[in-house]
Amino acid sequence: LKRKTPVYPGMLLGEHPAPDKGDLFASIHGEISEITERSVFLAATDPSKDAPEVEPVDLLGQGLEGDELALAVKKMGVNTRSLGRRCKTLIINALNPDPGVTWAEPMLVSHVENLRTGMELHRRMARADNVILAVPKGSKVAYEGIPLAYVEPEYPNSVDQLVIKAVTGEENPEGVGIVGLHNIWSLGRVGRLGRPLIETVVTIGSYEHSGNYIVRDGSTIGELLQFANIRLKDGDTVVRGGPLRGESLDRLDRSVTKGTYGIFVVEAGTIPPMEGHSPCVSCGACVLVCPARLKPSNLSRYAEFALHERCRAEHIESCLECGLCGYVCIARRPVLQYIRLAKRKLAEMERDKGLVELKTKQL
Repeated sequence: LKRKTPVYPGMLLGEHPAPDKGDLFASIHGEISEITERSVFLAATDPSKDAPEVEPVDLLGQGLEGDELALAVKKMGVNTRSLGRRCKTLIINALNPDPGVTWAEPMLVSHVENLRTGMELHRRMARADNVILAVPKGSKVAYEGIPLAYVEPEYPNSVDQLVIKAVTGEENPEGVGIVGLHNIWSLGRVGRLGRPLIETVVTIGSYEHSGNYIVRDGSTIGELLQFANIRLKDGDTVVRGGPLRGESLDRLDRSVTKGTYGIFVVEAGTIPPMEGHSPCVSCGACVLVCPARLKPSNLSRYAEFALHERCRAEHIESCLECGLCGYVCIARRPVLQYIRLAKRKLAEMERDKGLVELKTKQL
């Protein structure tokens, strides 16, 4: 690839080296305006009459299963990190992943064929004996041949580990896998259309507006807010993801990425600001709400002072990253962000340790 190369929807732009990361495809007619280490930027142009059509691929008809199907799906642009894991029982988590996100219920009703295709492809990848659809309690949906499990739709009940417990009655049961409805929709989109994944479903919301949209990958946050008629004011915060688990953005030219399920505007003055370093006051509020029965206060303090090994001793790997700890923190500490930082540092330490051991063996 190079600058000014013309592109068209579904054109392959890059192959991701990781086996569980989907390859990158153009989502619009345009030309490449810039290439960086992490991104390819496209400038939109009018559709060209000479632009080739992407030949559809019949994933269902190829008879692929397991790793072979996962590889084929990856080559169609789908992230497969949470897909294709071998299990006996597969749970489809059809609850909204974050407060304020509202696409799950209408998706279950309006995208039945898409979801059925996604469920069948995922069943083949995971080679599951049975599939259970976990839906919000009170839902009137029915999927022939697929048993339903009803879960109280109160956050954080939609977190995967808690859905598994609600459906099976056990924590971390053997042979049980789970995947979110958003991933099933993406998988079904590829399977039904036979073309690379270049779209995602998002809830775009503010205090006065909320709506669900199918948008092209790479669409900028500013464009989408403008399309949804959401006007920003001084001091507003834009969040990519959900209000509790998302990430705040510093620029409106940031884009929608694969798996983005929400864009939210937190109006100025609705949340008390952080002041100074916001030291922990040891009130215990985060401990009381933690569904994993951890001590987020300790984890955040250890991460703050780079005592990452102590986080391991506090079972940081069991953190569900639900964000409730930061939500209830009266000191306004970025508790979840500290925990995510510690997890990343520990992963880097493990990676570096593995590289050292590999080099030692080679010597």
